[in-house]
Amino acid sequence: MPKFFISPESISEKTAVISGGDVLHITKVLRLTTGAHLTLCDGEGTDYEAEIASVEKDKIVLSLFGKKASDTEPEVKVTLFQGLPKASKMEYIIQKCTELGIADIVPVMTKRTVVKLENAQAEKKKLERWNKIAQEAVKQCGRGKIPKVHEVTDISGVLECASDFDLLLLAYEEEKETSLASVLRSVKGAKRVGILIGPEGGFAPEEVEKLKTAGAKSVTLGKRILRTETAGHTVLTAVLYEFGELE
Repeated sequence: MPKFFISPESISEKTAVISGGDVLHITKVLRLTTGAHLTLCDGEGTDYEAEIASVEKDKIVLSLFGKKASDTEPEVKVTLFQGLPKASKMEYIIQKCTELGIADIVPVMTKRTVVKLENAQAEKKKLERWNKIAQEAVKQCGRGKIPKVHEVTDISGVLECASDFDLLLLAYEEEKETSLASVLRSVKGAKRVGILIGPEGGFAPEEVEKLKTAGAKSVTLGKRILRTETAGHTVLTAVLYEFGELE
């Protein structure tokens, strides 16, 4: 059954309205008309079973006859704190982590970040673009909730919210003893997990010390050094696997 995302504001108790580009897709590409059944998702974890009641030029009105919590969302909520990388790498990171099941993504300016956002307007445009990529990735993979890409923060911002997590993982290339696997196997029942990934040059030593003082567990990802655009979804996959989310 076709699935479409719709804003919660467009859903009432018994009806919903689809507008915008999806109208053309439904009527011209899928060639659906009155009586056809669709699945709607509010992007916040709820799926609705719907039937097309009427088709107009710029909108489709649907009757709702059932709803349920989406069964595609991981129980463990994982937030990625990603050191801002160069070029289009951030878009790739958002896309792949969204497909896997990330809950939130927070871009982080670090001491070794090369990318510089020129002004507030440039940051706003980037943020809009990043959230659109997350939304498109959710459509492709069939998730029920769109992860949020938050405003860019710095290490101080990360430190302020460190206590919100049951487990905070710091991928650090200079860590030689503690493996990601050993930490994950020693932790049971974590509901909120944070993943810290540095930019191309990694975290500066003083940043690492601050994060560790705040409770982050420094881990190695093995003998090979991963690129910043690879590390995030590698750690995310390991977390989801260890917590039984890939079964």
